[in-house]
Amino acid sequence: MMLRLLYKKFFPVSPFGDFPSSSRFFHENASLKSITHSSESSSLTVSYLTSSCGLSPKAALRTSKWFTLKTTKNADLVLDFLRNQGFEQTLIAKALTVQPGLLELHPERNLRPKMDFLIKYGFSDSQLSRILSRDPSIFTCSLDKTIAPAFEFLKGLVGTRENVISVIDHSAHPLRQCYKKRLMPNISILREHGVPVSRVSRLIIKYPRSLCMASPTRFREAVVAVHGMGIRPCLTIFVEAVRAMVSISKSIWDGKVEVYKSLGWSEDEIVSAFSRFPMCMMYSEKKIRSGMEYYIKVLGWDPSYVSSHPVLLCYSLEKRVIPRCSVLQVLLAKDLIKEDLKWTTALYINEEQFLERFVTKYMEEAPELMRVYHGMTGSKGIAAI
Repeated sequence: MMLRLLYKKFFPVSPFGDFPSSSRFFHENASLKSITHSSESSSLTVSYLTSSCGLSPKAALRTSKWFTLKTTKNADLVLDFLRNQGFEQTLIAKALTVQPGLLELHPERNLRPKMDFLIKYGFSDSQLSRILSRDPSIFTCSLDKTIAPAFEFLKGLVGTRENVISVIDHSAHPLRQCYKKRLMPNISILREHGVPVSRVSRLIIKYPRSLCMASPTRFREAVVAVHGMGIRPCLTIFVEAVRAMVSISKSIWDGKVEVYKSLGWSEDEIVSAFSRFPMCMMYSEKKIRSGMEYYIKVLGWDPSYVSSHPVLLCYSLEKRVIPRCSVLQVLLAKDLIKEDLKWTTALYINEEQFLERFVTKYMEEAPELMRVYHGMTGSKGIAAI
């Protein structure tokens, strides 16, 4: 029953909204007709994007399908403005592949006020460069109606300008139109279910996109599902679980469930593992399978034991698990550690602690440990709990 609740399907919004099929056909073909009719403009656009903006011919051709220039006059002014702001050609090219509509904006009326606002707010040159290359569409938003109000809203949520800058530096999603359509409603949904402001603030500081990627309907379903699992809203793990659920589709979720089942987990164990460590449902099926198979087939651990320690799945086999288990195997063979040692403890601790407790401590009795740890032997770290 609990797993069926988690399986609840999220219905994506059609990119065509409520267009009936006939309207959709007209909508699509009107765009196609426009592009075909303006072949000369398209040719000018491709040429300009390659020669003046630095796009590759392939990228320019792809971009020209969504954007055409009738004249280069305004585009020249935009390029001059961006270059005068210190942006390099490669960065400008990257921005235009994401948002070619920048070339249609008026430099003084549209671009400068927003750039001045960000600079005055405290963004560094490197941060502005990241925003331009990664999220250039925010420059197409209204400063007075969207950007400035969103900044004030974020400041009220995360407390300081520095935190606001950190959020936007990671993702400018909260500054787009979704600020009112998604960010604010989704925060309200969390608050309705008893999630403290401090948890909401932590979520948006750490994962800015998580509150903007799902519609309020889908977001509410995820919150209800997580709440139904018995995870308390006051816990950090609650918002982590919500984030995980809105980040993957039902088909992907079902695929992960089938992988875990095929490797010995029951439905209750899947729910329990997700409740402990939501990230276990966000890894690729390949990573899940390789990790589970190593713990079960190589180390001889029971699937239920792994499900009760799901954080094990986040570790790299090559960089962490196999080297450490190889060291433990040597120590066990030489009777330097007890058989009842919890190997999970050795995997949890950081590298400095592991080296101190299991390598340097026994270098006299087992001088080969450092070679084993750095993969200079063929050991597979076979062991049992």
